Amino acid sequence: MYFVSTTFIKDNLSIKNAINQLYKNSIFNIELGSNHSYEKNYSYLKKFKVNFCVHNYFPTPKKSIVINIASQNKTIREKSLKHVKKAILFSKKINAQLYTFHPGFLTDPDGSNISKKNYDFLWNKNKLRSKNYEKSWKLMILSIKEIIKFAKKNDVKIAIETEGSINSKDHLLMQKPSEYKKFFKIFKKKDIGINLNIGHLNLASKAFKFNKFKFVKDVSGWVVAMELSHNYGKNDDHLPIKKNSWYWKIIKNPKFKNIPKVLEFRNTNINIVKNTFKLVNKQN
Repeated sequence: MYFVSTTFIKDNLSIKNAINQLYKNSIFNIELGSNHSYEKNYSYLKKFKVNFCVHNYFPTPKKSIVINIASQNKTIREKSLKHVKKAILFSKKINAQLYTFHPGFLTDPDGSNISKKNYDFLWNKNKLRSKNYEKSWKLMILSIKEIIKFAKKNDVKIAIETEGSINSKDHLLMQKPSEYKKFFKIFKKKDIGINLNIGHLNLASKAFKFNKFKFVKDVSGWVVAMELSHNYGKNDDHLPIKKNSWYWKIIKNPKFKNIPKVLEFRNTNINIVKNTFKLVNKQN
């Protein structure tokens, strides 16, 4: 089942703008994404007869924040958890199929990268300390336990997204196979799934020198969603996926036939989005 993320439109536009474009092009599986302007009321969503998924930063908060559930800054971590819980309640309200969120970072980023060629955050290497990893890992685990409890109470399905970066690899959690082995010993499949980000996987496998396909095989039983975009192995480009690229072997795996597979592009013309949506549905 293919979805399209609303992140395809330019940053800071209303999500209504993106949904209208998708709806007019007969795309009715929509992931509500992270790059939109704040809106006070989303009641208009009810008029669209579509299937929704909700991702990380949506609904867009009135005051911009970076979501970091592993932050060693207590205020940032508490604000992040508050946002995630709000997003879970929103997902319940609109009957979303799934809410996905990021695992958090070892340091708090200084903000978003404004380059159209790279959608990573901006990082300060001076913030890294030798103690960061274990402390951030423990905080992430505590946060996820709290999120699971809240999601179960509200009967909302949740998943954590796989991370990956080349230039910022020392700032991120949940990139390496070893981290997932630990994760699977702590949590249960029925409580939380994995949102497999193909673009991030390409970067993480290069940064930490592991086999992409073996990793997917090892986590496959936990995968409940996929984020699809193309990059050239250097930056998180969020480009439209291409014919005959390496990830089709994963996309077309029968194990993943019925999960939401989200086309997550940035600054992409609606005609390209529409054509790619047609392509993936033909390939399936």
